[in-house]
Amino acid sequence: MQIEVQHSTLYSDLKSWIARGAQWQSVGSHHSCLQQAAQQLHGRDDIKERITEEILLNRNGGNNCSVICIISEGGQGKTSLLHALHNDEELLDTFDMRIWIQMSAKFDREILFRKIIEFPTHAPYTTTDLSFLEEMVKEALTDKKFLILLDDADIEDRLFWTNVLEVLNAGAKGSAVVVATTCGTIGALTGGAIHSYRLGPLSEENSLILLEQYAGKGHDIKRYPELVAIAKKLIARFGANPLNLKALGGLLCHTDTVILEQDKLEGNIISCLHLCHNVLPEHLKNCLAFCSLFPKGYIFDIHHTVLLWLSRGFVAPVVRRELEDVGIEYFTELMCRSFFQYSPSHDCKDNKFVMHDLIYDVVASVSRDTYFKSEDLLSSLYENILHLSLVSSQFQTVELMSKTEELKDLQTFLVVQPEWQPYKISPPTLNLVGLDDFFLKFTSLETLDLSHTDTEELPGSIVGLRNLQYLSVSNTSIRALPSELCCLSNLQTLEAKDCRFLTELPGDTKKLIKLRHLDVTKDLGYVQLPQGVAQLSELRTLPVFHASSHPSHCSVSELGNLQNLRGCLQLSGLENVKTGSKAQEAGLKDKHHLKDLTLQWHDGGINIDDEDEDEDTENMAEQVLESLQPHTNLQELTIRGFEGSLFPAWMQGSSSLPNLVSLTLDSCCNCTQFPAIAQLPSLKFLGVRKMYDVKRLTNNTHGTTKFPSLELLNLWEMYGLEELFEASEGDCPRLHKVCISRCPDLKRLPCTPSLTELVLHCGHQLPDIPELESLVSLKIEGFHGVKLFGLPASAALPSLKKLEIRSCKELSSVDGLTVLTSVQRLKVAGCPKLVMPRTDSMTT
Repeated sequence: MQIEVQHSTLYSDLKSWIARGAQWQSVGSHHSCLQQAAQQLHGRDDIKERITEEILLNRNGGNNCSVICIISEGGQGKTSLLHALHNDEELLDTFDMRIWIQMSAKFDREILFRKIIEFPTHAPYTTTDLSFLEEMVKEALTDKKFLILLDDADIEDRLFWTNVLEVLNAGAKGSAVVVATTCGTIGALTGGAIHSYRLGPLSEENSLILLEQYAGKGHDIKRYPELVAIAKKLIARFGANPLNLKALGGLLCHTDTVILEQDKLEGNIISCLHLCHNVLPEHLKNCLAFCSLFPKGYIFDIHHTVLLWLSRGFVAPVVRRELEDVGIEYFTELMCRSFFQYSPSHDCKDNKFVMHDLIYDVVASVSRDTYFKSEDLLSSLYENILHLSLVSSQFQTVELMSKTEELKDLQTFLVVQPEWQPYKISPPTLNLVGLDDFFLKFTSLETLDLSHTDTEELPGSIVGLRNLQYLSVSNTSIRALPSELCCLSNLQTLEAKDCRFLTELPGDTKKLIKLRHLDVTKDLGYVQLPQGVAQLSELRTLPVFHASSHPSHCSVSELGNLQNLRGCLQLSGLENVKTGSKAQEAGLKDKHHLKDLTLQWHDGGINIDDEDEDEDTENMAEQVLESLQPHTNLQELTIRGFEGSLFPAWMQGSSSLPNLVSLTLDSCCNCTQFPAIAQLPSLKFLGVRKMYDVKRLTNNTHGTTKFPSLELLNLWEMYGLEELFEASEGDCPRLHKVCISRCPDLKRLPCTPSLTELVLHCGHQLPDIPELESLVSLKIEGFHGVKLFGLPASAALPSLKKLEIRSCKELSSVDGLTVLTSVQRLKVAGCPKLVMPRTDSMTT
C-alpha cells in the first residue's frame, strides 16, 4: 500500500483513512454500500416537508397551476429531492397524474409538450406543429390535477416559461410544477412561483453521516476519533457537497493505493471528482470512457452497457466466472464509487442508471482524444478518433463517408438516441447513406450499433468486419440479415429486437460459434431461428425461442445443447411440439442459470381447433408441460395459453419450485383445477387470468401455512371463481395487496390480517369483505349494474384511510359509508346516481 504525498495534508489524511480501512477488512466488497446508491435524501428532509406542505396548501392565487423552484449548484441533491417528492405517499394520493421529465439545455417548448403527451401513453408522438401540441397538452390535462417534476430545467427564457405555464394552467386547480435548476433567475422568470428553495451545503452533522455511509464499510466512524477528525477536514475542504462526499466515500471504501501527479488539489467539486477518477483502476477508466459516447442524461441499462464493454475487451476473464458477471461487478463498483446512480424516474429493480452531469463532464474531458460524441452532425471529426457516436433527436440523413473522411481508423460506431425512451418502438432518428463504403473502409470495427436508424438492409461488405464482436440493428426496418453476416466468427452479441419486418435469421447462423447473446425479441409475431442453433454452445442469453415443426427451422430439442443459457427465456410455439419426449430433449431441468421462464402455446391465445381433436390436444399439451420441468433455481414462471386441463406433477407441492418468486398463469382456459401451489415457500407474486372454470384457488389444507411469502395477488377474468380460499390463522402472513378484476361470481374474500390495499373491479356484486384490520386503501370500480352495496363496519376496517369508488353507473347508495370514521380521503367519480351523505370526517 502506497500513497505519494506531494505538498498537501490531504494525502496524509487519505493514507490514514485507507490504513484504517485495511484493518476493517471490509466484507463482501460492494454489498454493504450498494444500498447507498439508490436515491436518498441527505439532510434535506426539512425542505422536503416544507415543499410538500406548500403543494398541499394550494396557495396559488388565481392560477390553476403553481410553480415551485429548487435552486442549487450541481451535486447538492436537487434530483434526490425531486425523487422524494415524486414518491411521497401523501402527494401520490393527491394528484391524478404525476409526470417526471428530465430536461436539458436543448429543450424547447415542442420537446417539452411532446414529453407531457407521451408520458401517460408511453407512445411516441412525432408531430412538430407547436400550436397543435399545445392543444393536445391542454386536452390531456383538462380537469386533471397533476404534479409535473422538471429536472435540470436550466432554460433562462421568459417567453418559454410564460407560454409553458399558460398551457399548463389548463389543468385542475391545485396542480403544481416543481422545477429543479441551477439558475437562480428561474423563479423570477416563472412569475407564478409559490416559493423558491435554495439548497446550500449540508451541515457538518449530515455531512459526517453521508461520508460514513459511503466510506465507513458498515462501521460507525464515531468510534474512531481520528477518522472523525479526518472527515471534518475533508468536509471543510470540499464544501459539504453531497456529490463530493459520495465520490470521496467511494474512493476511501474501494481504494487501497492513491498515486497522483497533482502538486495541489483545489477544494472544488470538479477537482474532487478528478481525484476520484484518477485513482480508478485502468479497466474502470476504460469502461467510463466508453460511456462518454452517450449524451448527458442518458439512462444506462446495466446489462446492455456490460455487453458493450465486453465487445471492447474491457472485462478481464476470471477463472470459473462468467465474463458478464465480472462486467456487472465492474458496473457495481462504479456505482458504489458514485460514478453511476439509480435513475430517479425508474424503480431500482429496473436496473436503469444515470451519470451525474458533473461526473460526466470529468469523464468526457479525459477521454475526448479518442472518444467523440457527435451531436452536431455537420461538425468535422479529428483523425485520431477511434470511437464515434452519432446522437440525434430529429430525423436526419447522414452521408457517412463525407462525415468520416478524415478518420484513419474506427473501432466503435454507435447511433444513439439522445435519451432513453419509455416505449420500445420509436421512429428512426437517422438515415445512414453509404454503409457499403463505410464497411469497406473501416474493417477494424469491433462494436457497431445501427439501432433506431432507417436501415432496410445491411450490405454484403459487412463480411469484411472480421473483428466485429457486437452488432445491433434493433428497431430498424430490416427485412433480412445478409448471409455474409454468418462469416463473422468473432461476433459475440447479435441484437435485432423489435424489427417488425424481420421474420427469420440466415440459414448459416450456426456458424457464429462465439455468439454469447442472441436477441430477436418482438412484440408481434416472432423471428424464426434456423436449424442448427444447437451448435451455438457458447450462448448465454436467448430471450425468445420459437419451437417450430418445419425441418429448416429450430425444433424444441435444439435447446438441449444450450447448457449455458441464463436470465430469461420465452419458449413459444409449444403447440408444434407433438410428444413429451421431444419436449424433454430441451433439457430445461438442467439449465440451472435460468431465472425467468415463459412457456407459451398459440402466442398465448385460445386455440380454435376441430372439436374431435380437443382431447388429443389436451393430452399432448399435458405431456409437453410435464416434460418441461425447470430447474429448482427458477425464480419466475409464466404459463400462457396452456391447452391441457391438468397441471403437471412438478407444479403440485413445494419441492420442485422452492425458489419461485413469481407465477403467472394466463389463458389456461381448459383447466378446471388450480395447481397446488399454496405451499411454495418463496412465492411473492401470483397472477392468474382467464381460467374460466376454476371455482377456488386452493382446497382446504390443514397443518401447513398457505402462501407463506405471498405479497401481491392479481386475478383477472376468472368468470367461474366463487372464492379464493378459506384462510386459517397464520395464512398469508405477508399478503399486502389484492387486485381482482372481472370475477363476477366472487362471493367472499378471505380474512387476511396483513392486507393493506384491495382493488375490486367489474363484478355483478360486491363480494363480502371480512374484517381486515390492516387495510389502508380500498378501491371499488366498474360495478355498473349494482344499485346498492354495503361496506363493513368501522370496527372491521379500523385502519382504512383511502376509499375510492369509480364508474358504478347505477349505484345510488352505499351503506356504512358514514361510520367509516378512519377514512381521511374519499374519491368518487363516474357515479351519477350516488347520493353522498354529509360527513365532516373525510376529505372528498
